[in-house]
Amino acid sequence: MTERETFRLAGPVIFWWIWVAFVALNVIDDAAQGFPSPHTGAVIYAVLLLVTGLAYTLALRPRVYASGDGITVLNPYRAHRVPWRLVTAVDTGDWVQVHVAHGPAAEPAVSGAGESVTSSAGDGTVHCWALYVSGRAKRKIASGPPRPRGRGMFSLPGFGGRGLGALAADGQAAASARLPEEARYLASLPPAKAMAVRLDSRATRERARPYNSDNPEPATSSWSWLALAAILVPAAILLAAIFA
Repeated sequence: MTERETFRLAGPVIFWWIWVAFVALNVIDDAAQGFPSPHTGAVIYAVLLLVTGLAYTLALRPRVYASGDGITVLNPYRAHRVPWRLVTAVDTGDWVQVHVAHGPAAEPAVSGAGESVTSSAGDGTVHCWALYVSGRAKRKIASGPPRPRGRGMFSLPGFGGRGLGALAADGQAAASARLPEEARYLASLPPAKAMAVRLDSRATRERARPYNSDNPEPATSSWSWLALAAILVPAAILLAAIFA
């Protein structure tokens, strides 16, 4: 059985847990001190609930799974399922992009995880919300892998006139030399680009495997009712609290 890999950036997950801690502290403080009026308390809690729903859908939920069957991209409100045989390439733009070849049309269906399949992914590109590429990362990607730094500007007695920059470069080079070539290349890339390279390499390997051509699995897209409810229900509660 092929191991399932999960791809996501650390920043959004850290933000989610910081927000959860903030909400918990506010609830504890409000329980101790109370609100000026029940109406004010209802509005404040409704706002906290709505922002928590947004944080869940935009930060915690998005991720990319790579399993033996293909790539699953969980975006804030939609999920995309692409078999390996239909993945033509994985690269980066504003996000990590999964390029999808034309496949058989998907029949409408409902999965057991609250995902209602509405259409085939078809020809095109699936953007991975969880694996965004910052402006700084784009510049680093455009400039190529970093080159070892030369002699530093400053030197210390007892080091043969070699600068701190040169000593640091020597240490990095020694550590890098102990890694396999592929690992050294991935370590030199921004996180999102490194994940795109890993996904693209795996797609190349998986496409070489035989598959059942009599009943090929299509690429599908689906809505997440749970993610939509995480926004719509708190929004309705907030409106009710404001106009109560």
